[in-house]
Amino acid sequence: MQELVKELMEKANLDESQATKASEVALAFLKSKVPPAFQDKMDDILAGNFDMSSLMGMIGNPMDMLKGMFGKK
Repeated sequence: MQELVKELMEKANLDESQATKASEVALAFLKSKVPPAFQDKMDDILAGNFDMSSLMGMIGNPMDMLKGMFGKK
């Protein structure tokens, strides 16, 4: 999250307090747009702790999802 705050300070010319608040608002907005199971992953991504294998474990096997979409033939 500190990286985002730094970017906002540099590129949007915000002071640290404004940049911190803007990043909190942005994160809350993004979390509101993803399913609840993925909301905590947003924090991990911003902290630089993104783990693709844990995300894939939450999603499950993509082939199983596709089979369910098209039914049996």
